[in-house]
Amino acid sequence: MLIRIAVIFHMPEIFDTGWADKILNVLRDKNFEVLALTYGTMSRIALTDNFMEDKVKYEERKPSQFLPEISSKVNAIIIATHTFSPKKSHANCWHLIRNLNLENVVEVETNSGIVVAWSYKLNDLAKLLSESLGLKFKKPPKFPHQIIWSKDGKKFRRILGVDIGDYVMVNKIIVGEAVSEDVVIVEENGFITDVLGVKLKKNSLSRLAKLGKVSIEKVSVDARRNLRFTYKTPRLIDVQATRRGVFFLNHNAYEVYNFAPKAEGVVVIGDDTTTIVMDILYRFQTPVLGIIDGDSDKLLENIAIPKNSAIIMVKDDDTAGEKIFKEVFNGENAVLKSFNYVKSEVIKKLSNLNLILNVREF
Repeated sequence: MLIRIAVIFHMPEIFDTGWADKILNVLRDKNFEVLALTYGTMSRIALTDNFMEDKVKYEERKPSQFLPEISSKVNAIIIATHTFSPKKSHANCWHLIRNLNLENVVEVETNSGIVVAWSYKLNDLAKLLSESLGLKFKKPPKFPHQIIWSKDGKKFRRILGVDIGDYVMVNKIIVGEAVSEDVVIVEENGFITDVLGVKLKKNSLSRLAKLGKVSIEKVSVDARRNLRFTYKTPRLIDVQATRRGVFFLNHNAYEVYNFAPKAEGVVVIGDDTTTIVMDILYRFQTPVLGIIDGDSDKLLENIAIPKNSAIIMVKDDDTAGEKIFKEVFNGENAVLKSFNYVKSEVIKKLSNLNLILNVREF
């Protein structure tokens, strides 16, 4: 009988440590038919840096969108991660199984060295993997059934798998640092009004409010100390497309791949956003003008910086971002002007507003 297995690699560390390759080799040595996928911006970078594009397909959609159609076509889904702590991997699997009604999941968490069969029907496969990879077989952990509830006109949602010191992200915006393992989002009238158990960052709730009304059941949440705690030498990508225009990103690094090959340059607002975008665009040798105010959470360290980039330290990057978007980009996400021209215009505007503290060129 032909056994079909989908392997979902989650987060970049599983590639950087070499475990992704080991897992695929074991499965193919057992003559399984394997469909290997990954998703998310940081995983996409790691996939490229590790020269694994021919072995693993990058999926643009979220797991909630692609896993239901895959589940019916395979005998098992392996979710493979290399995380800070196993409870993060457990929480990810638990959410996917619960939300998508999956019954065929095996978890492989290589940092703590465990394999978990989330259905007893997959015990044999899980034990085979644990023996072949030299990992321990474990039973699935238990989580509270109620993670969303209502009280006094407010809705609450508990984030699972949080460690003290993690940076908590809601809809990809960093809201603050966890000071408790019990972190709860509070929603009132469609807006996030608080995140309990977190030392909130300045303006984080107002940034969420600007995204409009949300459903607490559907907001994306994440808690990590670092977006990529392993290191791999960045791989330069040969871009054939003609580069035109300068793009604008405001506290959102995850859209950068949409225009990475075609941009002449990018203006980025926000400390961590600048760091992440610079590191990604180094691979495309695309210069970045970062506008920061010094409140970085250091979500990504040991970054590479493209040539001709610059960082402007300002008194408040939210105010600076609003001015740049309105007066340099005319309220659009891109302008068809040269990067050097846009850079000079940004510096001129911010200087006139007396917002600049210093400028660093790279």
